Amino acid sequence: MTARNTTAPCRRNLVRSVIAGLSIVVFGILSSPAALAQKHSAMLAIGQEATPPTLDPHFSTSVATRNVAMHIFEQLVTRDENNQVIPELADSWQISPDQLTYTFKIRTGLKFHNGKELTSADIKASFERYQRIGLARVTLAPVVAMTAPDGATFVIKVSKPQPVFLEELSAFVVPIAIIPAEQADKEGGKLDLIGTGPMQFVEWVPDSHVRLKRFDGYKPDTRYKGSEGFGGRKQVWFDTVDFKIVKEPSARVAGLESGQLQIIEDLPAESAKRLAGNKNIVIYDLKNFWLHGAWVNFARPPTNDLRVRRAIQSALDMEEIMEIATDGAYTLQPGLQYPGNPYYVTNGAALYNAKDPKKAAALLKEAGYNGEELVIITNSSYQSMYKAAQVVAEQLKAIGLKVRVDVFDWGTAMKHRREKDAWNLWFTGQGTGPSIGPFTALKDVVSPQKNQFVADPTLDGLFAELVTGTTFEARKATFAKFQERVYDQVLFLKFGDLIRKQAARSNVKGFVPYRIPRLWNVWVEG
Repeated sequence: MTARNTTAPCRRNLVRSVIAGLSIVVFGILSSPAALAQKHSAMLAIGQEATPPTLDPHFSTSVATRNVAMHIFEQLVTRDENNQVIPELADSWQISPDQLTYTFKIRTGLKFHNGKELTSADIKASFERYQRIGLARVTLAPVVAMTAPDGATFVIKVSKPQPVFLEELSAFVVPIAIIPAEQADKEGGKLDLIGTGPMQFVEWVPDSHVRLKRFDGYKPDTRYKGSEGFGGRKQVWFDTVDFKIVKEPSARVAGLESGQLQIIEDLPAESAKRLAGNKNIVIYDLKNFWLHGAWVNFARPPTNDLRVRRAIQSALDMEEIMEIATDGAYTLQPGLQYPGNPYYVTNGAALYNAKDPKKAAALLKEAGYNGEELVIITNSSYQSMYKAAQVVAEQLKAIGLKVRVDVFDWGTAMKHRREKDAWNLWFTGQGTGPSIGPFTALKDVVSPQKNQFVADPTLDGLFAELVTGTTFEARKATFAKFQERVYDQVLFLKFGDLIRKQAARSNVKGFVPYRIPRLWNVWVEG
């Protein structure tokens, strides 16, 4: 196989009071003999904080979608624990000497949840659907042909060498999930939830739960000893798994303490302090869980004016925002990648955390700002986003902006994100992208997705340069220019890096925290 080819206490107290006054409540490694004492249990219940906007993996960037969908669907290639490319449904691959042809051999004897055997025709159809409606379809922009010459072979031809093509194909923010060929004509969000993963879809009761069951026809990948990122050897030890939608943090914690929930994906920092000595609960830290921030809409006044965007950027005190939003579980740094990532750069740092309200007010005056309403969209599902929006609103009001905060549940907030006249700042957390590299992290600001709604030819050109750079040094230099452009044009307002805590009952074994809670190779002891 070729291819591994930080402000004043009184100010903080004021903003905390504003928030408090509002009425919105808003791997397991299975290799050793000691790890073979698992037994099947009837059900596992995990507390999830947000409702998925859809379970169509091609049509969502939401972590709430991935939590569920990555148990149903699999990819041709995926990433291991260290974010290196590994095969999943692929058995092997070869790259032609001119680097224009990728030939994948497909694992045989694998079945979809409807009993149909997987063939290369399904791989081809899945890629074609993704190329048509996938939110990150820019991944497949270089592809000029895809063929399935036989049932176990899938061939991709690209227009020019793509040094990071396999890294692109294996990304899982919007994964190229493999579906049955007969699903290829389904529009976004309309997919029948049939995959090859270790769990299959049972039901989705809105605002209650998504239920999956063990797929008895699943063929574990014996090339691996245990979990490897989203790949590896997957064994499900529960008849059913319920992803319980529990939006209120205190309710999630109560469910964990009572045992109604075995795992929760988000444990508030204050609750973690209280539970630290509880022998029935294990607490896990996930550093660098996401970049806390907000997208900026270039199409809707007043943020269609660069001077207004720069006024907003200049006004913000990121330490105040993050301290209140996360109860202190954060770090501050300007990068759009995490420190330690090979692509970590600090370009644009001079524009980060400026906290200069005088400069901001002067920029508003220069722009001729005349009281146009600035609309912030946030959500009640992710409390750190909700609280951050309240702090930002107060900081922007202080420089003279007229601000309205609209609060929705996560799914509704996601729908409004696609409406260019609905908002100016849209609050989010950029998670997986900064973890797995610059290519995925930046697709949101390039065509065709362009969360700012207005295409930026400079950014599009830099992205094309990034993915075709022939050396790591060249690609990193391009990424540095890309990050500087994001800051200079104010496409994204980065607040800081959130540290997340997950928790499980102490009798839950094999659970290892990851970007998305993986519920295979997990069992209940006793």
